[in-house]
Amino acid sequence: MSLTTDELPRLASPSNIAELSELMARAHAEHRTVTVFGGGTAFDDHPPVSTPVLLIDLTSIAEAADPRGGTIRAGTGSRISALTRFAAQSDLELLGDLPADRIEAGATLGGMIATAATGPRSLRRPRLAETVESVTVVGADGTIARTSHGLHRDLGGRDLPGLVTGSWGTRAIIAEAEIRLTERPAAQGFVWIPGTEAAADLLIARRAPDAVVIERPPGSLAATVVLIEGETDEVEAEVGHLVDRNPGATPCGEPEWWGRRARLAATIGVSVVPSFIPRLIDAVARLETTIGYPLQLRGSATGTFELGIGAPESEPGVATRVALEHLRSFGLHVIAARLIHAPAPVWNEVDAWGPQPGRSGLREIKKLVDPRGILAPGRGIAGI
Repeated sequence: MSLTTDELPRLASPSNIAELSELMARAHAEHRTVTVFGGGTAFDDHPPVSTPVLLIDLTSIAEAADPRGGTIRAGTGSRISALTRFAAQSDLELLGDLPADRIEAGATLGGMIATAATGPRSLRRPRLAETVESVTVVGADGTIARTSHGLHRDLGGRDLPGLVTGSWGTRAIIAEAEIRLTERPAAQGFVWIPGTEAAADLLIARRAPDAVVIERPPGSLAATVVLIEGETDEVEAEVGHLVDRNPGATPCGEPEWWGRRARLAATIGVSVVPSFIPRLIDAVARLETTIGYPLQLRGSATGTFELGIGAPESEPGVATRVALEHLRSFGLHVIAARLIHAPAPVWNEVDAWGPQPGRSGLREIKKLVDPRGILAPGRGIAGI
């Protein structure tokens, strides 16, 4: 079809950046709202966007260049699983760690960056956002930009990858990105430790683990699972050291839930100061008894957790609201809680975000890059 003369479609699948730019220029000129998607693995992980006039499938923009200089450049629609296989041919892997369940479900590079996705291996690895070397984006008016100044002249001092990472497609559309790679570890070792008392000490251990994850299944006691990566002899020695130093510790295989998000009927993202973790676990146990629904807590010993709420389909809003209010009662100085996954109606039934310092700054950026508000309206942080 001719994008210049034909009527703007409801669903489009551009095959390159130029076609994406042309679509956006048309949508901007006609004041049409736009939402983009890749693998669709995070549709329920943010407020549902208003029904867009134009829905753009980015999975056809998926060309990837050979890894070189420790990086790989690929189109926004490239599947993470495909990039992982591609990098593995050079005995490399993505430096940033990502959720295993989303990778298996077909998550794309652009989607992972736009949602600031992260996995459990964040102690010795940077988050994905910090591994993005450069991006090419298409602005709300169709502008193709490779710098923040190219996106808007008043953003010249801003870092473009940082501007669009975690923006949920509300500031610009990520069309291409270059991300860092790293050598694949020769071996991995897991250690299961009962309770959570050892977690804090592990964060400052002589050899920091690659991940320290706390898992509290519904109705069960919490435990700590540690991941060690590296050369085979190094991993074996460190696993033995952890077993010897921690009562009840035992080597284990990779847990089936490893790297997967806590997804029940609804999920709350919880950030706490590490010293508050024991109180958080106690609070979850009491809350589970009070509301009568199973609660699953999973996250890093650094203080970033997901709380899955196993409420029945008829009452997820009630259980979610009670959990949010209880967690926030401890105060923002020790804990922050916001809804990150729920059925569409629940977002309107609860205070999903809670206090959001810096909200005015987010609005100012949105007005600069998308003054007509056509990009994923209501989808971003705090609905901006």
